Amino acid sequence: MNTSTSIHQESATTKLAERAGLYFFFARLFREAPTAELLREIVQHRWLSNAEEDPQWPNQAEAIAVEYARLFAVPGEQAVRPYESAYCDTLTIDSSTACSAYFESEPQIGGLAGFLYGPSASAVRAAYLLAGFELDSSAHELPDHLAIELEFMGRLLEHGELERAGTFFAEHLGRWVFRCLEEIRQKTPSRFYRAVVDSLETLLQDEQALLARV
Repeated sequence: MNTSTSIHQESATTKLAERAGLYFFFARLFREAPTAELLREIVQHRWLSNAEEDPQWPNQAEAIAVEYARLFAVPGEQAVRPYESAYCDTLTIDSSTACSAYFESEPQIGGLAGFLYGPSASAVRAAYLLAGFELDSSAHELPDHLAIELEFMGRLLEHGELERAGTFFAEHLGRWVFRCLEEIRQKTPSRFYRAVVDSLETLLQDEQALLARV
């Protein structure tokens, strides 16, 4: 192996590590509310779009935590459920089996969207196991949560599993994440979470193009 090849490989490995690090960073932001210390780092290093325009974020840690809870933890009309199942799966209801003494039953199959722990959750869990990763049983979170899918993408890149990452993005994360981000954008007045959405959306659009070439 010549020096040029070695440098190229080291550069490629470094870039993969950087991409993986970004996935881990965003996974953390969707797993829990950021601490004041993390908010200071975000502003200092400009890890989010327009981060330099909001130097007060570290002083707003409590308000940002309240907004995190309102968006992702507390049920309500303005809440967002960041799960693949909620966006991609439907609960099938066959109303033709309903008993009625007054009307003839007509075959009618309907589907209700927005339910959790659908087939998508089982499918992503299987993808994790196939790649050699098992969910921490103490995490108490569904396998198709956005934070977990983002972390899994990071782990795949960290291990150089580009083909598997491309498949997972196409079959799972890419099917729903942009709709989820748009819903967050529509429902939050928070400049912080709007910056999170804008930055993650840009990252994933770039990743989608990169992985499509693998």
